Amino acid sequence: MSARTEPVRIVGAVAVFAPTGNSRYHRLEWREPDGRRGQSTGGRHLNGAVERAEDIDDRLAMAAGPQSTTTLDAMAKEYREQGCSPYGDQRPWSDGHAAQVKTHLGRMLREHGHLRAMDVTRAVIDQMRAEAGTRNVVESNTSQLRAFLLWGATHQPPYFTPEQAALLPERALPVQPRRLGTKAPQRQDTTRQVGASEVYIGDEDAPSVCQIERLGCELATVVPAWGRLAPEVAANMGLRWGEQFQLTAHDVHRDGCALYAAPHVHIDWQVNPAGKTTPEHGRRSRPKGNKTRVVPIPMRSITGYPLREELFARCDAALAEREAGGNPEALLFPATRGGMQWHTSFSTDLLIPAMRRASWPLDEWEETCEVWSKSEKRYQTKVRKRVQARLPWHSTRHRFARTMIDVYHLDEGQLMAAGGWESIQTVRDRYYRSGKEHTDRVLDLFA
Repeated sequence: MSARTEPVRIVGAVAVFAPTGNSRYHRLEWREPDGRRGQSTGGRHLNGAVERAEDIDDRLAMAAGPQSTTTLDAMAKEYREQGCSPYGDQRPWSDGHAAQVKTHLGRMLREHGHLRAMDVTRAVIDQMRAEAGTRNVVESNTSQLRAFLLWGATHQPPYFTPEQAALLPERALPVQPRRLGTKAPQRQDTTRQVGASEVYIGDEDAPSVCQIERLGCELATVVPAWGRLAPEVAANMGLRWGEQFQLTAHDVHRDGCALYAAPHVHIDWQVNPAGKTTPEHGRRSRPKGNKTRVVPIPMRSITGYPLREELFARCDAALAEREAGGNPEALLFPATRGGMQWHTSFSTDLLIPAMRRASWPLDEWEETCEVWSKSEKRYQTKVRKRVQARLPWHSTRHRFARTMIDVYHLDEGQLMAAGGWESIQTVRDRYYRSGKEHTDRVLDLFA
């Protein structure tokens, strides 16, 4: 504390000194938890200085650092701008993950963003992660909030104390959603064989040969240029939607390339899942996990469709469209105006209607939910009709995996290379751990 004058007020661990010399401002002095000296002005009036001292004393009582008075809104802005995982090697976020962070944190901070870091308690944490209409969203909120707390505690200087970061452990008790919401119907039967992985994908989780053929025929009635080809490529080559719908004629190497002699397709990009556009790559970003790959082109598909021949023909047509000025990038599956598809409009305008005509199983329900109004800064209750496919477009990728395993007998490493999955454990759990292998061995013992 200052040796020159006596404080006019002591507020806990903070001393308030009257203005001296030419200064018109009160002065505050204290010691940080680590022993460092703290100083600040307290304003011209004693009452205001005392209130400021009370805030500092509250922080000191929590053993929190000076940054703990920063608002959660300001912290979230810095967190998003930094754009890195707080775990492990602090890998930069993908555009898709960055969009998820923005969505979930924005939802949780609508009514809590004004709070300071030091105000975050377990009760506040539970209120924030409960900002959802369904349990699934609560779980997503929880995961994102846990990462945010860790980032704030490891930030230099720290925003949160280690004790605050520990308030949301991995197995935290669940909370109920605070907002109205209608849970979507379960897409698949949850019954599985003993010993099967919880995420195992069986034959029934992927579209049949007849379903793929019917969907292609229905899409062809609306988009004759590529409607029949699109689901065949997805089901037989294992491309994700974003990878497939950015393909150009130049990605198809019908006579091989310098590295691979067989006909194949290079998967070097995907449609940016966050919808971002950059000067360098337009609406493209690297594939999931930043993993590029090459994919073989079967002569015939599982439906008997001449896939290689039709894909080459579509490449020639796309190049001709570019010459005519209607398809500037020679996209294989362009939108009506020649650019890349948008996922929402593709699903709403093309896919769901085609699935309905092709008798694909669809779930339709009425959803009651609370929607945030930006203009009125409050939630509004809305009722809207929803529809989802029990076998969405991504299920064609499951058909590809099952074909590669059940027909071509690919092992785990080969399937991972062909499909570009993030880890071999994911491939093992989804497509190999059926439980049947254990039953077979037990039965063989008593044969």
